[in-house]
Amino acid sequence: MNIKEELETLVKLLKEENDLLKKGITEPEAADRLLQISKEKRNILAELAKLEAKDLNPFKEIIEKIEELNKRNSLLLLNNMDMLEETVKALIPEEYVDVYSKDGKLAQNRSIFGKKV
Repeated sequence: MNIKEELETLVKLLKEENDLLKKGITEPEAADRLLQISKEKRNILAELAKLEAKDLNPFKEIIEKIEELNKRNSLLLLNNMDMLEETVKALIPEEYVDVYSKDGKLAQNRSIFGKKV
């Protein structure tokens, strides 16, 4: 395994993910591509996890770039989820939505995740 190539591939995937998240998930193809990117990132990270820290030391700058891109993508994803939740709240009145916890009981937390309409 070429560590530098794997890290650079990870940077490219994060940049593509960033672009897709900025545009918003408006098409099924975008959602599919985001899932594919996620799988590719997991595979790369699984391979990199097999290495020792000393093997990654020469690539500190690339790793810092990866951390920064990942933070940005996480924020974009949270913003997209918030926007989606607000849209659902606007379309479906609260009185018609029951929120359930992970164990299937009615919950007080009002979030789009775990809702049954």
